[in-house]
Amino acid sequence: MGKRIYPLNVIKYWYSYDLDEICQLYSDHRLHKQTVRRWIKEGLPTIDKHTPGLVYGSQLKKFLGKQNQMNKCSTAYEQFYCFKCRDARNPYKKQVQLEFRNLSLQLKAVCRDCKSPMNKGYKLDDLQKLKSLFYVVDVLELYDSTSPTVNAHFHAPNEMHQSESVQLELFR
Repeated sequence: MGKRIYPLNVIKYWYSYDLDEICQLYSDHRLHKQTVRRWIKEGLPTIDKHTPGLVYGSQLKKFLGKQNQMNKCSTAYEQFYCFKCRDARNPYKKQVQLEFRNLSLQLKAVCRDCKSPMNKGYKLDDLQKLKSLFYVVDVLELYDSTSPTVNAHFHAPNEMHQSESVQLELFR
């Protein structure tokens, strides 16, 4: 299983926790007792050195905060996070697709190394800077439209498609 990022807001700073209580805190992450024991071996301080059963909430919060920071990958402004490579990568040939979403930009690109799709969100104010950094290949939205038309027919009304019934002409 991959590295996890555990939320720190469930830990009460002034409480002390035993192994079972820590596992209950992160039951949605399916945390096992052996994982907590491994954390203790890696440096999570316990209250009593003889029987590693209790951990201060403040120490647990500090330890997991350091673990979370080590498991994160920071990307530069012009880089995307590739889920297949599990690292920050530049887009292939610096080509991106723009998509406007809720007053923000969603950029879509292809990984330079493994050719898998990557996404990253930007502010709408950064549009000019992004156009200078990347080659915009495609814009994925209709302009000057607040509600896009999904059921639009762009052919002439007299033309018929192959899928339409021939019997329709009998009733005209």
